[in-house]
Amino acid sequence: MIKRFNSRSVFIVLMALIVAAGVSSCSKDMLRPGGNLNANQLVAGRLDGTWTTPRDIVTPQSVPPEVFGSMRLVFTTDDAGNPLKFMAHDCPIVFTNATAGNWSVTPTADSTKVSLTSVGPVDDFSIKMASNSMTLSFFMGWENTDTKETGKGNFKVTLTRQ
Repeated sequence: MIKRFNSRSVFIVLMALIVAAGVSSCSKDMLRPGGNLNANQLVAGRLDGTWTTPRDIVTPQSVPPEVFGSMRLVFTTDDAGNPLKFMAHDCPIVFTNATAGNWSVTPTADSTKVSLTSVGPVDDFSIKMASNSMTLSFFMGWENTDTKETGKGNFKVTLTRQ
């Protein structure tokens, strides 16, 4: 009988913990009371998070796709849902000094323009969003350090939400 009582007690405690966890997670769904977010906050909310695994890379002729490295981008938002911090990792050619920049968004009909401060050499780019991926495109000057060839051109890369 003691063994049965212990099993029953453990079951009741586990159920209470599951219910408590479920109730507490429901209280964190809204960014703002009333849910009245503007267009910039809605777009920022979609970008918020970590994006990685570069694929579908497009570069100007003579520029190797390795310029994107193992790119990992992090976008954060504040409690109100506004853009806050931008960080770039493992892509020193595109974002050489992006340990902690700021970002803002300008939504357009078919894409979003992201502007960065305290980041370079790329300080703005366009993004097209899909459910779990985004495609960045930007115009940048470049130099091939092996051949000393220089130029400017369009770059594009697709990243996946981590």
